[in-house]
Order: sequence, then structure tokens, then C-alpha cells
Amino acid sequence: MTRRPRLLLLSNGHGEDIVAARLARELHEIRPDVDLRAFPTVGPGRAYRGGPARRVGPLRSLPSEGLTFERHDVLGADLRAGLVAMTLAQARDLRAIRTEVVVAVGDVWIEALGTLPRARRRYAVQTLLSVRMAGERRRWGIGAFRERFTLVERLLLRASYRRVYLRDDASADALRGRGVRQARSVGNPMMDGLDVAPLPLRRGDHPCVVLLPGSRRYANDALTVMLDALTRLRSVVAVLPWAGDATPTAPAGWSTSDGPLGGPVWHRDGAVVHVAGRFEEALAWAELAIGTSGTAHEQAAGRGVPVIAFPCGPSYRPSFLARQRRLLGDAVEIVAADGGVVADAVRSLAAQPDELRRRAQVGRDRMGPAGGARRIAAEVLADAAGALDRAADARDGPTKVASAIGDVT
Repeated sequence: MTRRPRLLLLSNGHGEDIVAARLARELHEIRPDVDLRAFPTVGPGRAYRGGPARRVGPLRSLPSEGLTFERHDVLGADLRAGLVAMTLAQARDLRAIRTEVVVAVGDVWIEALGTLPRARRRYAVQTLLSVRMAGERRRWGIGAFRERFTLVERLLLRASYRRVYLRDDASADALRGRGVRQARSVGNPMMDGLDVAPLPLRRGDHPCVVLLPGSRRYANDALTVMLDALTRLRSVVAVLPWAGDATPTAPAGWSTSDGPLGGPVWHRDGAVVHVAGRFEEALAWAELAIGTSGTAHEQAAGRGVPVIAFPCGPSYRPSFLARQRRLLGDAVEIVAADGGVVADAVRSLAAQPDELRRRAQVGRDRMGPAGGARRIAAEVLADAAGALDRAADARDGPTKVASAIGDVT
């Protein structure tokens, strides 16, 4: 009996899941005969739901929710919550997997895990780092892995991966100059799937704002600051494309009505918040964003929506924001986590249309054009065609797979 050739996608974070899920759709469209599996290592892998890749492996969330290496105290919290046991379980299951192709999406950690399955071809999509992110003061220890391409990562990529896809040309050039000759840049997959029609909401004289509190545990705390800012602005319309599982309820002091987008509308002191809409459509509609996110900020900036950001929670720290600022330049403005300060920043930027347009163009330039996922998928499938075709022609022998690996509902 013949079996379908297999391709395993690994990802380690909400943003990485989004990119890998987009790659899965492109891979499936080009070669629907390939059996796609997704192994998210951080959280439930919601981005894969409804897509062509079946989720496998043990799923568990940790306090950092993917930011383990952000700071030593964050690492400590993850260790106390069972990081070692979870990592060992994931490593055990990955070592039991046989697949023709591995595509690792994320940082050096997922690149290391990507060497564990038995595979004929391995490819890396490094979505985290850019040479723009390195600060003037070099960080050492675990923080270095989130800021620059370390020697450890370069040796790993050079030895284990046939091709390494970077988010920008400058980063690919830098890696090739440091011995990773298979480094390439064919477009930023974070920008794929965002070119959609805007939400059907009228634009008036008020600022049109999208709220991006992110998907981590601090999202509700961040939303409290954002709503405080909106009440100070009074005449403002915002959209909240909530990334969590359950739609939040209106906070105290806000009234609720049915909205035109299929979700509730919150009202208070002239501020209006539509708690509905797809993220992509909200970006197409908005003029600026207030956020405490990672990938969503980059996508907003790339779509020409400048971001006003503030620190929040134990993991979304000033150091993370400083790195994001270096990456996105003036497309991100960092302010204090105070509703009055956030409101002042929104008011000031909305009153300067020329400055708003300038920052929008900075974001587009920094993130680059769409189409990267399609090109990466096409190149991977072309390069791995021999391995995939041989598997399709071969008879399926006994496969040793750990019992913990199964479809995830």
C-alpha cells in the first residue's frame, strides 16, 4: 500500500503559527498530495484550525507564552511551570516522527527542535530576527538569541538546513557573509493574506483606530489601558479584532448594543468600540493602531498603519519594545502604559496627516511586499520534489510513532 509523502511544520509562538499556517495553505495548493502535519510547541496552535495541516504533539501553555528567552526571570517562571518536562515530551515525540520534509518556522529554539525528526530535507523560516534588531549595546546570555544571529544559530543552520529563509535582504546578505551560504530572502511571509477589503464602517472626522492587545495573558490588562485612552479621546471609533477564544464582555461603565459587524458595540463618552471583524479587514480600515503585540504590530506597520505601543505584563517589556522599535523604525511610537499618555499620542498623530503618512510609508518599507509564503512554498517543494516523489512511490513500512502523537482537536 502506498502512502502520501509527509511534510512536518514546526512553529514556536502565535506569530510563528500564523506564518506556518499560511505556508501550509500555499504548500497544499501547490501539492495537495502531501500529508501536512503541524507541531506547534507554544500554546494550542489556533492559527492552524481549519487549515490543511493536522496538528500533532502535546500542547501546553507556559507563563511566557513563547517569550522564554526574553529575560532570565521569564525563563525562571517557565522552568517552575514545567518547561523541562514539556520540552522533554516534545523532544521525545519529535524524535519518533518520520517525515520526508521538515519546515521549522521561528527562532533558534525551533531550529534546534527541527533536527530531531527523521527527515530527508530540512528548511528554516527565521521569522524573528533581522539585522536591524541588534542594538548598539550587545546583549549576552539568553537575551542574545532574540537580538542577533549568534554563532550557535549560524552553525546549526549551516549544518542542518538546506535553505534558510530570512525576512529581509539585509539579513540574508549578513548570514551568507558569515558562512550560511544557503540563506535567502524571497519576501516576508508575515505580509501575506493582508490585502483585503476594509471593514464596512464609515470614516468620519474622528480617528479610526484598531486595538491590538495581543493574545497573551496580559491582553485584558492592556485593553483596560486602551479603553481608558479612548474615553479621553471621546470622539473616536475603534475596532477590536479579539484574538482570544472568548469574546470579552463590556467593562464597567460601557454600554453595549448590537453592531453592523456581527458582534457587540461598546459605547462610552463618545467613544465607540466594535468588538468584531477580522484582523486583516480591521487593518485595511484603520488609520492607526494602539497595541501591545508582536507579529500584529509588524503586520500593521507593513500595511501602513502606524502603531502606538506601551509595555504591559511580565513579558511585554521595554526591552522587547525597544527591539521592535529598531525593527520598525518610526512606524512604532512607544509611550507609557497610561491612558492619558496614550490618548495624547493618538490625538497628536491624528492631527498631523503628513506625519501619519510618513510613518505609514516607513512601515511599508521596513516590512516589504507580500508573496513570500507562496515563493517559499514553491521553492521548498521544488527542492524536495525527489524525496517527496520517492516516498509517494514507495510502499509504507512500519512506522514507529510515539503514542502521544495524535490529532489534536
